[in-house]
Amino acid sequence: MMYNLIRILGDRHAGFILCLIVVLNLIAGSLVMNSHPELYPSFFHLDLNYFFHPVRGEHAWLYALLLTFALFGINLLACIIDSVIRLLNNRAGRLKASAALLFHVALVTTMAAHLYEGFFASTQRIPITAQGVELPVLGRVQVESLKNIYYPDNSLKDTEVALMFSKPDGQRLGKDIAFNQPAIFDGGRRQVVMLSGQVIPSGVDITRSADNREFRLEPNRALPLGNGYLLLQGLFETGTGLPYAQFLWQPEGGSQQQHIMALNAGMPHSQIRIDGALYQFKRVAETPFIVAIVRYNPAVPLMLVSLILASAATFLLVRWLSARSKDQGRPLGN
Repeated sequence: MMYNLIRILGDRHAGFILCLIVVLNLIAGSLVMNSHPELYPSFFHLDLNYFFHPVRGEHAWLYALLLTFALFGINLLACIIDSVIRLLNNRAGRLKASAALLFHVALVTTMAAHLYEGFFASTQRIPITAQGVELPVLGRVQVESLKNIYYPDNSLKDTEVALMFSKPDGQRLGKDIAFNQPAIFDGGRRQVVMLSGQVIPSGVDITRSADNREFRLEPNRALPLGNGYLLLQGLFETGTGLPYAQFLWQPEGGSQQQHIMALNAGMPHSQIRIDGALYQFKRVAETPFIVAIVRYNPAVPLMLVSLILASAATFLLVRWLSARSKDQGRPLGN
């Protein structure tokens, strides 16, 4: 009775129909997502939790897909049990039966891995600067250097970036990444993938005419200078495209004063007078900056198991085909 139920649940024709329904659901989902782009973020990743917060009628295709996946999984599990029973009862043709069994197990493992990834993986889009940013588990990461590589026609070929990770346990680890070279941790479960990289202005260097001493000012960080504080409020451009810096001078016991400095040493107004001293523009300070995807996928070990099972099944199938060819090539006895 139990074996008959297993054979009914593992019916191959039912499995084929369920497989077709999965494909149809995926096609329907693609059409719905293209028809309602406002429902999905500009950077959308595989996050099944998104479809349940909140539950929407437009996501009906996914709910149907998950139901079909569940039925297809039951069908595959029943088919696996049936294959194990056949394998134990049949001593002939075990290579072929073993290959089929391993392929079925690999498929079930792959399905479980994708569901595990969909509900428990996470993806963040994070800007990383030279000042650093905190990442879960990986600790603080900062950009140490950035190098653009160009083709002969001066178009961008690649961007190579050196990252330094300071983990919570105190370990410091350097990683080099590029557009097609992510930083990989925890056996592939965690990845930092670069989307874009560039050098951006981070402040202004100025020199004091009296002694040529150099000072660096960064936005919203007050610098003690003379009898007060000088604050860089930001870097801007005029309507004609001339870059300039805007400063706020706060003398001790006096009123605030605003100053404008042209960011071109060869132009007028490229110097300001603070507390009786003259300060000249030297250079725009720059810092490397990248936008990266920080990806956590706990299903990577399951995917590796699935790959190993599929590889073993392929090896057994090749051996079975080779043995079959040899048997067919032997001359018939008298």
